[in-house]
This record gives sequence, C-alpha cells and structure tokens, in this order.
Amino acid sequence: MVKKRRIGKCRRNARKAQALKNARDEDRIEVEKVKAEIREQGTQKELIRVPHSFIIHSGSVGRYIRELERDLRRVMEPNTASNLQVLKRNNLKDFIVNGAVLGVTHVMVLTRSENSVHFRIIRSPQGPTVYFKVKEYTLARDVRSHQKRSYIMPEMFQSAPLVVMNGFNNPEKKHLQLVQTMVQNMFPVMNVDTLKLSKVKRCVLWNYNEEDDTIEFRHYSIKSVPAGVNKTTKKLLQSKIPNLANYKDISDYFLNPGQLSESEFEGEQKEVELTQDLASRGCKAGLKTNLRLIELGPRMKMQLYKVYEGVDEGEMLYHAYVKKSSEEIAALRARLPALKKRRLRHEKNVEHRVIRRLKAVDDRKKEDEEAERSQTERLARKQAQVTGHNVEDPEEEARKYEEKRKARQEKREKEGKGKKALKKKKKAGGKGKRPVGAKKAGGASAAGIAKRKKGAKREPLAMSLKSKSKFKRK
Repeated sequence: MVKKRRIGKCRRNARKAQALKNARDEDRIEVEKVKAEIREQGTQKELIRVPHSFIIHSGSVGRYIRELERDLRRVMEPNTASNLQVLKRNNLKDFIVNGAVLGVTHVMVLTRSENSVHFRIIRSPQGPTVYFKVKEYTLARDVRSHQKRSYIMPEMFQSAPLVVMNGFNNPEKKHLQLVQTMVQNMFPVMNVDTLKLSKVKRCVLWNYNEEDDTIEFRHYSIKSVPAGVNKTTKKLLQSKIPNLANYKDISDYFLNPGQLSESEFEGEQKEVELTQDLASRGCKAGLKTNLRLIELGPRMKMQLYKVYEGVDEGEMLYHAYVKKSSEEIAALRARLPALKKRRLRHEKNVEHRVIRRLKAVDDRKKEDEEAERSQTERLARKQAQVTGHNVEDPEEEARKYEEKRKARQEKREKEGKGKKALKKKKKAGGKGKRPVGAKKAGGASAAGIAKRKKGAKREPLAMSLKSKSKFKRK
C-alpha cells in the first residue's frame, strides 16, 4: 500500500514537472517570437535609413554604355534596382517622382554626346546635381578577362561595399568636399562597433588625381588569406603532390614567380590581426591575416566640370571652364526669381497645350460617332421606305439595324472558323487509300491516268468543244 502511494506521488510530481517544463517552453517560444518581431522591425527601420539608388541612361547611348550601366548596378547592389527597365517614353522627372515614393535617395544617369560620355549623380528629390565627363572607362568583363584567376562569388553582392575616398580633403577646393559628401551618402554607414567582418567582401575606391584633375573609380573584392604561408607551400600541404620534374632543385619551385597571378602578390604585405572569425580557411580571431584586393570592374576615369544646386537646375555652384566675378554672380542671383517664373509659365503653357490637344481629340471622336449614328439612322429610314414600314422611332430602328449587322458579322466569323477547323481536321486525319476509280481533289480518274500512261494523247479542251459543236450542227 505504501509502495503504491509512493508510485502515485512520483507520478504526480512527474506530471507537475512536465507541466512546468511545458509552461517554460511556451514562455521561451513567446519570448523568441517577440524578439523576432523586434528584430524584424529593426531591420525594416535600418532598410528605410539605408540610401537607395536608381542607375539609368538617357537618350540613345549604345550597347557599351548600357553594359556599363549594368556593371554600375552590380556595384551598388543590394540597395539599387538591378532590373529597372528604362523605356523611351520615360524621362528623368518620372524616376525622380516615383523614386521618392520608393525611398530612392540618389539617381545616377549615363548620357552620350557626339564627343564624350557624361555621368550625373543627383541627390533626389531636391539636389544638388554633380556632372562628370567620362574620359575613359573599362567594362567589368574586360577587366576580368585580363586576370589569370578571377575571384567573384554571388555572396559578395548580398552586402554593400566599403567606400574608400582618397585626395578629396582639400579645404581650398569646396567642390571636391561636396563630391566626397555625395559619394559617402550613396552607401550605407558602417558602424565599427557592430560591424561583422564576414559581410565586408567588396571595396569601392574613389581616387582624386591632382595632376590632371581627374577622379578614378575602381571596384575590388576583398580576399583574406593566412599570413606566413605562400602559394607554393600551400600546394605542398595539399593532398595532391605537385609535378616537380621540370625543377632541378626544390628551391626553384618555391622561388618561381610564375606560380602567382597579378592579383596574388606574395611580397611584403601588411599583416592584420583579426578581431572576429572569418569564413576563409585559417582566418580565425587573434591570428594574423593578409588582405588582398582583386579587381572586379568596371573602371572609370572622370573629370568634374559643373555642379548645380537643384535637380539639373538652380544656381550653378561650380564650373570648371566658366569663371564669374562676384558682381556677375550677384546679378545672376537677382535674375534667378524671374527665370523661375518664366520656367513655371512655360511649363503651364505646355500643360495647357497638351490639355487642348486631348480635348480636340475627344471632340473629333464625338463628331465621328455622331456622323456614324446619323448615317445609321439614314440607312434605317431608307430600308423602311423600301420595305414599306413606317419608322416611328429612328434611334430604335438604328439600334435594331446595328444589332442585325453585328449578328451577321458574328455568323460569318463563326462560319469562317468552322471551315478552318474542318480543313485542319482533314489535314490531321492523314492520307487514306482511295477506292478504285475515285478521283483526286481537282484531278482525273484512275482510268484516265492509266490511258495517259499507255501513250494515249489527250485532246485539247478547245478542239474537243469545237468538234462537238460541228457534230451538233450536222
């Protein structure tokens, strides 16, 4: 009896423990759900704060500029519209207005003139606008085709690249500082305290060359390799034994520079001590690592030639070829309100002209419909006069006439479709054997064909008709 009581007590305790465990599991699941919701809200807020961009072309640019456009979209991934379609009827204003709804902060435009290619960066929706003249450019496929070993993976483009600016910190050149600010704001801000090194896989370099007043654009992938081990030693450590038949000494194999590609320089490099683990083999926290840059493309060599305050309009903040005095600038600023009024008046005139054209088209359409209706009524009256039927309501008669006409037209269409279907069915049925003596479609009988084969000549049609007519007269 005591044993049974103990067993019952143990079972009750086990049930209580299981219920307590289930309650804890439910609480843990609820907490995880709340954390996931908070995390999702945080990511959505971060996505809203992250700058987004459109990269488009304007006008007729050719296939190479379109390929350069695709390469630039690849650089700006994942915070750009990679599959954005640009139609002929689209203009810049459409992208500015619609992009503001989608959270687009920058619009980059490629255009081509008779002599050169131009590149614009617009801060949407209010400006400023920076104009570059592209002196030289190289597509990404051309850059990779000249490499011995290209290093590119789809995972690289799942996070934004790191931006490196060089040569823009000149206090005397305010336009360079403006360009630096615009370029830095095109990419998301990276917090050093919360940044994960495994997500930094690409790098974008903007370098200002003071000698020829040009800006160079480069795009690299970042590769981390363990320090202290060169390429040939790695090959020896692998399970596959290398072929040493062409070497007299083992030192020739280690010192051979042909083992490396242009992007895998094994000379003196700065070693970096990692603070986090990386996905690369041998790159753990606390170990020394070499970082290598492998170019992905594209390349561009540009020259800044003007800056506008607004979106392709407003006060000109900088011009490389036109210099004005302070008096001329003051006069232009005084004329600026009048120019704005003139432009607004011109836009209103264009809008009214478009409205008048649309109204004229609608009026013409109504006139055509009225003429067609009056003609239908006239035909209905004429038909009533011929048949002797008095027309009391011309509109009703016109409507009946139109319904009959449509019914006849539908009937003809159905008959035509039926004939086509019958022809298709006959063709699908294939060729069967004809009975003896049966004629081909549009041909002679089998007996007639047999006579012609034996050598019997067939009379011409005209001669046979003439002989028959003579026989009748006799």
